[in-house]
Amino acid sequence: MRVLHLVVFVLTILLWEEEVSCGQSYYYFNPYYQSYRKKHLARMRGYHPSKYKNYQRDTSSGFKGDFLASRPNMCRVKEVFGTGQRFYEGKVPQRRVCDRPTFVRYQCCPGYNMVEGEKGCPAVVPLQNLKQTTLELLQQKFPKLLTNTELEGNLLYQGAFTVFVPIDSAFQNLTYDDRQRLHPWTYHAPSLLHYHVVTGRYNYTTFKKQEEVPTLYYGEKKLRINKYPSGVATVNCARIMVPNQMASNGIVHIIDRLIRPLDFRGTIADVILRDQRLTKFSQMLYKANLIDTLQKSKHFTLFIPEDKAFKRLSSGLNNRITNDRKIATAIAKYHIIKGTYCAASTVLSAQLISLEGGFLAFICKFNGNYVNDAKLIEEDIVTSNGVIHIINKVLLPNTVKDILQVAHELDLTKLTELVHRSGLADWVQSRPEYTWFAPNDAAFEALSPIYKEALQEQPGLVEQMLKYHTLEGRMKTDSLVGEQTLRTGIDARLKVGVYHNGITIDSSHILDGDRESSNGLIHVIDKVLIPPELNLMDLIESDPELEVFTNAIKKAGLEDLFQQKPGKQLTVIAPTTDAFYRMPTYKREDYMKNKEKLKRLIARHVIDRVVVSSGLDMSTTYSLMSRQLEPVAFKLESSGTLWINKYAKVQARDHLALNGVIFKTDRVLHCLCKEIT
Repeated sequence: MRVLHLVVFVLTILLWEEEVSCGQSYYYFNPYYQSYRKKHLARMRGYHPSKYKNYQRDTSSGFKGDFLASRPNMCRVKEVFGTGQRFYEGKVPQRRVCDRPTFVRYQCCPGYNMVEGEKGCPAVVPLQNLKQTTLELLQQKFPKLLTNTELEGNLLYQGAFTVFVPIDSAFQNLTYDDRQRLHPWTYHAPSLLHYHVVTGRYNYTTFKKQEEVPTLYYGEKKLRINKYPSGVATVNCARIMVPNQMASNGIVHIIDRLIRPLDFRGTIADVILRDQRLTKFSQMLYKANLIDTLQKSKHFTLFIPEDKAFKRLSSGLNNRITNDRKIATAIAKYHIIKGTYCAASTVLSAQLISLEGGFLAFICKFNGNYVNDAKLIEEDIVTSNGVIHIINKVLLPNTVKDILQVAHELDLTKLTELVHRSGLADWVQSRPEYTWFAPNDAAFEALSPIYKEALQEQPGLVEQMLKYHTLEGRMKTDSLVGEQTLRTGIDARLKVGVYHNGITIDSSHILDGDRESSNGLIHVIDKVLIPPELNLMDLIESDPELEVFTNAIKKAGLEDLFQQKPGKQLTVIAPTTDAFYRMPTYKREDYMKNKEKLKRLIARHVIDRVVVSSGLDMSTTYSLMSRQLEPVAFKLESSGTLWINKYAKVQARDHLALNGVIFKTDRVLHCLCKEIT
């Protein structure tokens, strides 16, 4: 039994180490481990082995401040599980880097050491020269190459300089040309090491984007510093691994590779035209008249598909690229980004805007870097005016895809399936220049079973529904204004509303707008729009629960108001028959006998604009004036119940007519019914 307890104790220690070392380890998410931990870890409460005391799960919690406050001069280092990559305090806020979990390690800040028996790192280390500082950072290769050179004397006795020191492993597997450049012919001759040294102190905190700094290499060759929103900083796309190591005559930054002059390969255009893998893309650049731009302007990032990628495109699209300058230009510009984005620039994901105007997702994953769904197969080809990444797929902007393709990529699965099943795909794809309000999958799920079944069985109904969701021409959200009505493909208009919570079309919300395609524009909405067939008067008259309200309209002689053309849109608060019978009998009869008072009562229930419940925010009051100039206040509770003026409960909402919308209530609104002059 004692042996068993000892085994359990050892296993618990091992599992606990895994937990404290890595915030999201396999064991941490393993349900079997959690069950085991609950049973056996309790006996270890209060036990903290010294070998783990400087590790912490990366929870970004308040614990960090308390821990560091009691331990002076200790720095927080974030390490990526399974890679050995480290990011220093404040440089990378994310808890995951490239889909891998991170954990936190505490160590003495640069320039400080521990003192036995004291917390933190109270001992100050005197600053030394740049060469000695590099050696103390456990980098041997760079200082060794300095031996018996003029540069060695500079880094020992002169300054101030900033030195970007490649880690030792960067000097392995060098090309013959690199080895020649690293060894100067004479004592005074410049070597590639000179390119890693700049005059002055360049601190991480002062780095700027696209900053080009002259080096000691022939006195004019510049290197390019970039600092990204993620906190990562690069030098000619080499990531700065350990920043700001102070020396008596400058600063040392440790970088992850050897860097070469920006003009080592020439311009972006030079690289593309020389590389036999990129002939298809170079032809596209000629057609788009972009070669001159990539030769003379800066700074750019290009994601260039290799020639193999073009073979995966359809023959039709390849022909369009060859024969249509507009298509070639759009595709070429979609692969070009303004600014320099190295592979290390994203630790999770970043959204980039192409020259074409479309967005690209630059994503760092467990198995490499991606742009949209294309993988980077060669990264960081640094040029004098930017950087090139080779990818394995051709990126297609929405402007060269037809509207149905874009709908499919927006995951509008049920809509696209319905279009194909109804035989309307050609009609949707071939229509020129139109706007499509496209319902998402959840919108179709919310339809009544009867209407769903009808859509499955009646292609004519699908066609009518689609026409009601489309407009002629491209109408962007910037062109949509409140109280606007839009002419559709059938004899019914869409009603536009603009509210604090967004833009509504009929009773739907626009969730994702202005998605371009080659033949139109898509706005994703959250409801299927069912075309109204009746005007307000006919809709009210057809509802048996509104019989008294119908009679009141007719007695007041207001049928024409509710039968107006669709250009004039109204919101009607329609009390049910039960609502009228809740009124005192004398008051109801008084209204019914007096035509003028009845007109005012009905005007009390009419608003000269469209209101839909989807435009209302929870637990807020939305107030408008009725035609009788008395307030109508809508309030949507968190439970979903809608009230008008606090006492009238809405029983049915958003009943759309050709010329307005109806809300059915269980109360008649109180009316002062004063004469309006």
